[in-house]
Amino acid sequence: MDQNSHSSDSLGTEAHDHRPLMPWDQVLAFIRRSPQLSAVNAALIAQRRPEATADMLSPFRAAGAPTWDGVDTVLSTLRRKNLLPTHLPQTRSASVMLTRLLTELAPIFTGQRGARPDLGVAEAESATEAAQARFETECITWLVAGRLGVRAAATGLLKGYLKHGELIPEFSREQVLQTVDSIEDLFGGAHDFGTMIREELPSLFDLGESLAV
Repeated sequence: MDQNSHSSDSLGTEAHDHRPLMPWDQVLAFIRRSPQLSAVNAALIAQRRPEATADMLSPFRAAGAPTWDGVDTVLSTLRRKNLLPTHLPQTRSASVMLTRLLTELAPIFTGQRGARPDLGVAEAESATEAAQARFETECITWLVAGRLGVRAAATGLLKGYLKHGELIPEFSREQVLQTVDSIEDLFGGAHDFGTMIREELPSLFDLGESLAV
C-alpha cells in the first residue's frame, strides 16, 4: 500500500537495508501504541520486528479524557512560545480543542508556514504539493493524538488510506516522524504531554462543605 514514499527518505539505513519499507499503516499503528518511545525509535523497532505490529490497529487504551485544566496548560505553553493559533474553535470538548491545536502545530513544524529559526524549522520547499502537505499533517495529528490516548479520528486522505486502501501522495516518512517528536518535545515527550493534558487543578473551596455566610 505504501509504495510511493520518497526513495531517499529512510528511517535509518541499517534498519531496513535491502528490505522494502513496511506498509505505512502498520508503522503508524505501532508508533501510536508506543508513547514510551520516540516516534522515530518506534518506527525503527517496527521495521526490525514486523511481527510486533500484528493486531496493532486496535484502539489505543486511553488513561482518561483530557481536561480543560490540562488544555489550558497547553495553551499557556504555546502562547509563551509564540505558537498559539490566531483562531481557536468554539467547543466544549477538550479533546476537540487539543486535536485542533495539533493540527495547527503540524504545518508549523514541517515548515509549511515559513521558517521558524527559534524552533529549528526551515521553510518547506515551494515544490511541496498541497496533497502531500495535507497528508503529512493528517498523519502527524493522528499519530500524536493516538500516542497521547486522545480520541481523534483519521481524516481526509489518511482515513481513505487506512479504511479503504486508497492511494496516497508522495510524502516524507522522516518528516512525519521527526515532526511528531518535535511537537511532543515541546511538552517533555509523549508521556509527560499525556499527563499534562489530564491535569486537574484543585478548587479553591471544598465543594463538599457549605460556605459560611
